[in-house]
This record gives sequence, structure tokens and C-alpha cells, in this order.
Amino acid sequence: MIYQTDFFGNSTLGLIGILTENTCYLPPELKERQIENIAKLLNVKIKITRFYNSFLLGLFGAANSKYLFIPSVVSDKEIEGLEKNVLKMESSFNTFGNLILCNDKGIVLSPYLVEKKEFLERETKLKVGITTIANLPFPGIFALVTNKAGIVHKNCKDEELEILEKTLGVSFRKCELYEGFPGAEILANSNNLIVPKYLKARELGEIQEALQIY
Repeated sequence: MIYQTDFFGNSTLGLIGILTENTCYLPPELKERQIENIAKLLNVKIKITRFYNSFLLGLFGAANSKYLFIPSVVSDKEIEGLEKNVLKMESSFNTFGNLILCNDKGIVLSPYLVEKKEFLERETKLKVGITTIANLPFPGIFALVTNKAGIVHKNCKDEELEILEKTLGVSFRKCELYEGFPGAEILANSNNLIVPKYLKARELGEIQEALQIY
């Protein structure tokens, strides 16, 4: 299912929401009809909350089907009833959505979170890798991954791409037509894609083909 929309007139969907195989986390500020559409069309559970008293859930948090990764600044009240193993971590850097790229097979961390590698390997039993993308320490912005495939910014280095694929267990495609930042603008799981309205047909086609969502 492909759903083109915006959140509050904003195209940075990936900074506002979080989508996993079974759940979509959204802020209470979204219109009720839009929330209902996402639940119905994507056939996922909807969890409404705020992180750090902010509607930018995808900026502060990252998730796969089993785990939700959030900084310690997120309050216990904000994560009540989320029905997921919540891993709250102390860090000097709180924007985990920018710094963590994950699926159900592995976790890629920014060099800013290198000290969390052993903890996450122990807690999740998943492979954990460390890399930049395009020499910048923001894998959660520069790439997007599902359990089937991934898409990454066109300036991703070959050695960075190798770490992504080895850690996350899927093939990635470098963007050619789409010049945005996948993790900041797009939400996806293995069967569904939520993209900004502004995307042109050729850009959308490239993203669909890369992520194998039709």
C-alpha cells in the first residue's frame, strides 16, 4: 500500500512518525481522519504519544517490530501502553531517530552512539554495526530500511554501504532520482509506504522499486 500525504503540511514524515511491521507511532496533533486512514489502509496498530513532549516522534525514537529505542529524556508516562520492549538509554545525544537505523535483523548506529553497541547486542541479540553515511553521522536520516530492502542517499560510500547490508541483512539501493533524505521524509515497512505529496512519479517509482513495495 502506498499512501501519499503530509503531516501538518510538512513533508518530513519520518521525523514525525515511526512505522514498523505491525505498529505506527503518531503524535496526537494529527487529524483523526488521517490517523484512521493510516490504520485502515496500512493494517497496523496505531499508538498515539509524544516523546520529550514533542510531536517529533521519529526524531527522538527508532523502532523495529520488537524494540523501541528512546533517549532517557522521554518520560515514563509517554511510553505507557506502547506494547513493545522499550530500551531507554542515557546519551549526550537525544535524537535517536537520526542516529539509529534498524529493522528486525539488525541495528546500525551512528558513531555518536558507539558506546551503546555492546548494550544493544546483549539486550536485543541482534547484529549491531557502526557507520556514517556520506561521511556524516546520521544513518537514520540518510537511509531507510525494512525487512525486505533499503534505500540510501546517493552519496553513500561503498564501504558504508557494505556495513549497512552486512548488519541489516538486506540489499540497499543508492538513490539516483530521489534527492531527499529517506529516513527524514519517508515511512515504510515490508508492505507499506507513506511518502510526501510532493514526490514526482519517477522519484516515487525509484523508491517503490528499491523497497519492493508496489
